[in-house]
Amino acid sequence: MESRMLSSDALQYHRRVLISAAVRAGYAHTCRYEEPAARREIARMTGVVMSVCGPGRGPNTPSALIAALHRPLAQIAPGLFADSALGSLTVLDGDELSDDVYAEGCEDIVELLSGGVDPARRWLPTWAWMHGEMVEREAFQLINEGASEQEYTAHRYFVVKQPAGGERQLAELFGQAVGLRKSVRYVPIPADQVFRGKFWWPCPVCQWPMHVDGSQVRCRFPLHEAAYFVRADSAKGRPMLQRRDGSVPRQPAARPFHREGPQRSVCVETAVWRHIVISGVSEIYLFERLEALKDRGVEVELWPGKDRYDLLIRVPATGWELRIDVKDYGCAVSLADRLRRKPPAARTIVIPDYRGQAQRNELVELLPNLTVLLVSEVLKAAKAEVRKAGRR
Repeated sequence: MESRMLSSDALQYHRRVLISAAVRAGYAHTCRYEEPAARREIARMTGVVMSVCGPGRGPNTPSALIAALHRPLAQIAPGLFADSALGSLTVLDGDELSDDVYAEGCEDIVELLSGGVDPARRWLPTWAWMHGEMVEREAFQLINEGASEQEYTAHRYFVVKQPAGGERQLAELFGQAVGLRKSVRYVPIPADQVFRGKFWWPCPVCQWPMHVDGSQVRCRFPLHEAAYFVRADSAKGRPMLQRRDGSVPRQPAARPFHREGPQRSVCVETAVWRHIVISGVSEIYLFERLEALKDRGVEVELWPGKDRYDLLIRVPATGWELRIDVKDYGCAVSLADRLRRKPPAARTIVIPDYRGQAQRNELVELLPNLTVLLVSEVLKAAKAEVRKAGRR
């Protein structure tokens, strides 16, 4: 398909269809021996990719598609990724999904058979076919129904801060924090996040169980920079970690894995982790640091109006007020496209510092009607208002 013949919106949509088909085919490849329908799914997604690429372009057999998924997606359809960093996304790393899929691929999922029959939904994980907004809406449906604004905030805060642990302990902590309400679903920790069937490690940033590959342990979200080796020695019978880069800050301690019983080891589903916990980490980080300035005159609300936007920040002494939405996307073009299609209630968009000044500058250019800041810039602005108030 000639990308120059497509409008900007059509180009975005075709790119998202290609990414979605690639992710689904990649996941099917990883479970082709366990899931009888996996090979059929790869064949179906080959057809989707062929329809996007057009006659004579792109992989035209299932084996050719799987081979192509080990290389950057831009090599499948260069024209679709001319203005997007997502072209560097590689879906497969050997026989596993790459971390790129969790970091960036999940952001651009579309429902390929919306309104139709999609037999693969029986065994595909929700993040492979459901876009992020739907994941969030579905996961928090229980929170919204009959919940006060305070209950909504408490529940969402709990999920971000406690995405994994022992089943009974989580239930007790949830009751203390939220009360007698239904929680989002927790599932047994997957086998690829457990070390030798006995231990698991929480990511020091998001607290979700890290991926285990032999003696290597890492958070599947690369920007959390949590990558380790399992050391040969142990502490009180528990394996210990060493950072890959050789530094020696405090490492997360191994937690015992319980397959069953009241202390069964559980975590939120991958879709909730990717679309709610990861963004929530940045939202709560900013909230807690602004909350620490309360005695100096800063007022802050988290997810006001049941998440009409993410934070409302005020310094009454100066009349300063800021409404913000925190966005954590790998691709600025994709984020800008979503915000144009669904304008945010807040006019200030904030991105984590690890996304960098380059992404901020790109978003400023793409979204001239919105203000774009880094998390650190919001903190600096609030502190500047505190100092201004102190001079009055």
